[in-house]
Amino acid sequence: MKDFSKLNDTEHMLQWLADQPYEEIFGEVQGMLAQQVPGSVLESFVVTSEPQWLTGARKSEDEEEKVILVRTGLAFEFELAVRGNGELHELSGVFSWAAGAMDEPENRHQRCWLDIGGTLDEFGASGSLKERVQSM
Repeated sequence: MKDFSKLNDTEHMLQWLADQPYEEIFGEVQGMLAQQVPGSVLESFVVTSEPQWLTGARKSEDEEEKVILVRTGLAFEFELAVRGNGELHELSGVFSWAAGAMDEPENRHQRCWLDIGGTLDEFGASGSLKERVQSM
């Protein structure tokens, strides 16, 4: 089961990060879990909170009233079920995704974090997300 409905209101912003953001998130989480336990399979992923966003911009050189997005990031809480080593594990936490150099496609870079057991108070806009976005 996949449920990304709590992200629907900001899907247009997620598309700054990937053309198919929900598939990208699911794939990133699957990859991170498989790094920890080879052969593990992500069976379900449910977004359980509204996302918290942070952005950074610079003024346009051409248009004084315009700003250009240079970095962004979001964090949201999730619940997932992963099968590994023959057992099903149900986990919750915070998924974060940050990108930098968004105004320079050839230098653009991204990173994702999966903080198992974490909360948005710790890893959201008032927590680690700010540092993560600024590091981009």
